[in-house]
This record gives sequence, structure tokens and C-alpha cells, in this order.
Amino acid sequence: MTDALEPHSGNPQKIVEKINTDRKIRNLKPVFLHRALSDVAQVMGERYANANPNPSYFDRLVVNRLEPLGTSVSASYTTLRVFKNDKYVDRLKQTIKDTLFDSSLEAVGVYEAAGVYTLVLASGLTNYPLIEMSPDAAQYVPPDYTGKYSTTVENGIDVPAFVTAMNRERRNTGVDVFAVHTLLHKEAWKQVVQMSKQGHSSVYDNDADVCILDTSVRELFQTAGDGFQTAKLLVDSVLLSYGSIALDQKYNAIGVAQKDGYWSVIFGSCCKSVGRCAYPQTLDKVDYIS
Repeated sequence: MTDALEPHSGNPQKIVEKINTDRKIRNLKPVFLHRALSDVAQVMGERYANANPNPSYFDRLVVNRLEPLGTSVSASYTTLRVFKNDKYVDRLKQTIKDTLFDSSLEAVGVYEAAGVYTLVLASGLTNYPLIEMSPDAAQYVPPDYTGKYSTTVENGIDVPAFVTAMNRERRNTGVDVFAVHTLLHKEAWKQVVQMSKQGHSSVYDNDADVCILDTSVRELFQTAGDGFQTAKLLVDSVLLSYGSIALDQKYNAIGVAQKDGYWSVIFGSCCKSVGRCAYPQTLDKVDYIS
């Protein structure tokens, strides 16, 4: 077995993929890259760079920043000194290997600067994700909505642009257009709020609850991810991963939201009739059903 990691310029996702490859060899479940843990890793890494790596400060960070992850969370951190070419795995101290390849480990946060790595490792998280989507290389850039009144933004996203782009694809394949379902729309917002608190993209299984609240919703398909940039790029991402669902005639209702780069798109099969404004330009032109 080769533990050397090819150069990735400190790419956290690649590092976690390497860790998971080695965990699989050891018959261990994979871990996921966690944004909240990476934020803590960055704070500790910067303190290390400034010659102030006070361990007690990490304890305060766990209380202040990791509390939303659950009361049973157990976290630790370590700083790995300069390693060239990112070939860090084969140089890990045995104590770190023991932690990385512990069966209870669930999530990892990674920060790298000038070849110095800070890792935060955690177990005991609640709401472990049912569906995992690895973020791509693109970094989330918050939309510039500050201080502006928008006739298009709702749930943190340009809804008319999203609906228009999605419906254009459906029309091109001869499928009826979507309408925005108010219940699915609200549920999508709850999902992204939860993801923002947890620091990880995931789908929380509540199909039965939604269908009980509105019996006209017969079937759901929920998707989620990280790295939101624009409504159009989100459509491209959804079509790439879930094209067969997005273009399925039986799904005629949709809900969408994004918060802090986390996004949720919920497809619904609804027995209610939907509108026919395929390409709305403003929110007041979007077809809503409830």
C-alpha cells in the first residue's frame, strides 16, 4: 500500500478522498469534509502561523462553533508541519494515523497554508447525511443582494431564473413545465438552514411528513449540495446529476433554496394542476401552487 499523496496544493477535498481511500483499505466507513470543522481548522492554523497555538483556545472554539453539530460531538485537532508536495499521509505521526483510521471518526476539517496542515477530526455528529455530494473546486461567493430590493430573489436564490432555465430544458424534451410548490419551497429553505448550521450538504429524510401536510403531493425526490454560485449553474449541476428526475413528466412541482452556498432542490409529483408561465422574469410571474 502506498500512502503518498500526489500534489494537490492543499486541496481539502482531495486530501479527504485520499484519507477515505486508505480507510476503505482498512474496511472503515468514509469520512466527509465538514465546512464548520474546516473553519475551526483555519482559525487554529492561523494561530499556529502567528506562534500562538494555545490548545485551550480550541476548547473554546468547540463550545462556540461546533455546538450546533450536536451535544455528543467529540473533536480534536492537530497541526502537521511543512511537508513538500502535499505527500503528507506517509509522514503522519503514528498518533495521527491512529485517529484518522479510528472506526468512530465521521468528519474532517482541513486547512492548509504554505504546506502546513491543520486537521480537525470529529465524531458523534447528529443528522449524518443520507445523500452526500462532494463540493466541486468552485468556491461559494455570496450573491450581492445587500441593501437591494429584489423582484427575483426568494429563499436566497433568483427563483425566476432557476424556473426559467429548468423549464427551458423540460420544454426542449417535450415535458410539461414546473410550478413552484409553496410547501416544497418552504421545506427546501428549512433544509438549507439546517445544512448551514451543520456545516455540511445533506438531505434530511422527511418525505412522509411533507406528504402528510399536503396529500396532493404523492411522491418526492430531494437533492442537496454545496458550492452554489448562480441559479443557472445550479440548474446545470442538477441536470448533470439528476437529469432523469428533473426531466421526468411525473414530477411537476418544485421547491428550491440556497443559504451560505448550500442548496436544496425538491421535486414533487403533485395531483394539482400547475400553471403555464414557463419563463417568468419576476417573482410575481412565477406560478405557485399550494
